[in-house]
Amino acid sequence: MSFDVPATPVEIVKVGHPALRNGTRSVPQELLGTPALHELIDVMRATLAGKGVGLAAPQIAVPLRLFVVEDTEDRMSHLTPEQQKARNRYPFPFEAVINPIWYATSPEMVIETEGCLSIPGFKADVYRYWAIQVEGFQPNGQRKTWSLKGWPARIFQHEIDHLDGRLLTDCMLPRTLTSTEPHGTGASSDLLQRLAISIQPPKEK
Repeated sequence: MSFDVPATPVEIVKVGHPALRNGTRSVPQELLGTPALHELIDVMRATLAGKGVGLAAPQIAVPLRLFVVEDTEDRMSHLTPEQQKARNRYPFPFEAVINPIWYATSPEMVIETEGCLSIPGFKADVYRYWAIQVEGFQPNGQRKTWSLKGWPARIFQHEIDHLDGRLLTDCMLPRTLTSTEPHGTGASSDLLQRLAISIQPPKEK
């Protein structure tokens, strides 16, 4: 179900907002299939559009166990076919996932760089399970099981973290946090030469 009038996007809350840490409660069974729930999902879809691949309800200050996902060809156009294959990344249609529970179906974990709409301007490396199974509900109240590998599995794990009050910065690999903006230049090379300072890259630890 979707309304004829397009939903209006809302502001995504940023790191530091208590809604991102306070946790969530299950969507009540009596809310499944209702116009109110579909309206919320429409708002989340409109808010996510063109910005990322997933959005959890706490990111718009709604404390419910619900997230939406969608990965389009445009979102992965910067990757080569080989990179897409290595990540098992493919177009993923819009879905709303309600009251999810999940478990890993393989012990394998892989590291990839992630960003977060609630921590704009930054990205970091995160280990995630390669293969998972998620059980939950669709908006109409029907149960559904998602068997996921690679990038879709990563998206679901990231969004479920939000439902549990965890952020990218809680599970990132230390020292990998970096700005997505130009990093700046600092002092001029002329000044450094006059100071006889040689800038060396940091040693690997």
